[in-house]
Amino acid sequence: MAVLLGLTTEAQAQRLHIVVGGPNFRPYPIAVPDMVLLGSKDKDAKPLVRELTSVLRMDLDLDRSLELVSPKTYLAPEKENWVKPEFANWVNVGASGLIWGGLDIDGKRVKVVMRFFDVVAQREALNRTYDETVDSADNAVRKFLDEVVELLTGEKGIFSSKLAYVKRMPQGKAVFVSDIDGRNPKRVTAADVLTLLPAWDNTGKHLLLTSYLKGNPDLYRLNLLSGDMEMLSSRRGLNTGASVSPDGSKIALTLSIDGNTEIYVMDWNGQNLQRLTDSWGQDVSPAWSHDGRKIAFVSSRSGNPHIYVMNTDGSDPRRLTFQGNYNQEPDWSPRADGQIAFTARDERLKFDIFMVHPVSGEITRLTQDEGNNESPSHSPSGHQLVFVSTRPPQKGKTLYVMDVDGNNQRRVSRDPGEYETPVWGPRLGY
Repeated sequence: MAVLLGLTTEAQAQRLHIVVGGPNFRPYPIAVPDMVLLGSKDKDAKPLVRELTSVLRMDLDLDRSLELVSPKTYLAPEKENWVKPEFANWVNVGASGLIWGGLDIDGKRVKVVMRFFDVVAQREALNRTYDETVDSADNAVRKFLDEVVELLTGEKGIFSSKLAYVKRMPQGKAVFVSDIDGRNPKRVTAADVLTLLPAWDNTGKHLLLTSYLKGNPDLYRLNLLSGDMEMLSSRRGLNTGASVSPDGSKIALTLSIDGNTEIYVMDWNGQNLQRLTDSWGQDVSPAWSHDGRKIAFVSSRSGNPHIYVMNTDGSDPRRLTFQGNYNQEPDWSPRADGQIAFTARDERLKFDIFMVHPVSGEITRLTQDEGNNESPSHSPSGHQLVFVSTRPPQKGKTLYVMDVDGNNQRRVSRDPGEYETPVWGPRLGY
């Protein structure tokens, strides 16, 4: 529960209206001093203060619109002045904004106070108090950051969304779900069954996935609340690569009913199957456009796998990529002006992540010279991508997040292991 202490009329009038990705865009620099303890004597309070400070700093820096001013540059800490900071001190370290946080623990409940100051205008812009359990206290930080992002940009934040990914287990591959910063990972499928290619529905309540639970690669729908698995497609051969339409009514998927992989579409309940592609090549990996009118996919009909785009009834297939000879894993941005991220293998046989414009076909490279980088998936805002990378010093594939222009690449997986095919889910709204 959050207690609203008010965004003043003056603050509303002075919104900065940052246009993320615009011609004059630069991330908004925010200082985050250590959160403070507000009167609690609980022995567990100080570790929680440190943990929430870490969550606040890392998550702030994951958002494309925000930039953390390095804590190493901060001047001597002020006293716990929650009325009016020494604004000049924060201007001098390059901060345009300042977030102060404090908490008070009472048994299993915690009160989290968060305040955001416009340092340049020398005013308070947001003041919130949240009542959470100790275990859910990090939600208060994320709720607050979502409000800061919306205040500065006019766009909703992404911090209530989740990541889903596959992780190799001793006896199989299982699907996990975590916060976008890698915290709170939870395995959601059996550890001893091969399960692949998770895909979110538009509500974030379900995952579609391919499982060998009955020996064949069949498509299931997993209810994340109940844990129930519902069979959606168990046709002969592959039932895989599912992608849910933006309105949640349709599922595009790859089937190999006749021995060749083709793109099909069916209703949410698995009925009314329609075939969209019919070529001698392999057609796989469908991905919907933001408005649900087109589907990007991979086809080898030209001899090598390339990215194609077609209408959702299968008409007007059009080749989009002509560079390279191994392009795969398209993911279409949820933004109206967004592009298609994909994985490509270069002339050195290294995998990297690229963007292609869905109309012009112009290509932009996002990663290079840092191991293999694969499986991009857009955030719900379209401003970030999650992907896997083999870059050192970690061993194997680990999870990274970056901005869609390739900047701000950060590792978010925390536990060792092999990670595969991450997908970024929709905003959940807590």
